[in-house]
Amino acid sequence: MINIYDNVNAVASDLVKTEQYTALQVALNEMHADKEAEAIFKRFQAEQQIMQAAIQGGTEPSEDQIKSWQAVAADMDTSDVLKKLMAAEGAMNNLLQEVNEIVTKPIAELYK
Repeated sequence: MINIYDNVNAVASDLVKTEQYTALQVALNEMHADKEAEAIFKRFQAEQQIMQAAIQGGTEPSEDQIKSWQAVAADMDTSDVLKKLMAAEGAMNNLLQEVNEIVTKPIAELYK
């Protein structure tokens, strides 16, 4: 019987060797070196958690929550460091989606 975890661990090891991972690592280091960008990013994460909690709780975010989210999103757009980070996160997310599609393809084919 195959140990699928060996293969998955190999993929995880390969992941850190990708351009997407390296770009994300560089972007994160640059963000942490820029205290203003880091502060904005931390606000962004906090606002994101608030919004997700509301949605997962089955409620609509309040008008104040939406305004706060929009304000921090606008601040994110003013920082080149954070724009670079968002682009690197997007590229990593695309890679992970592609990997997920490959891994789950046999299951999808079962339902055809």
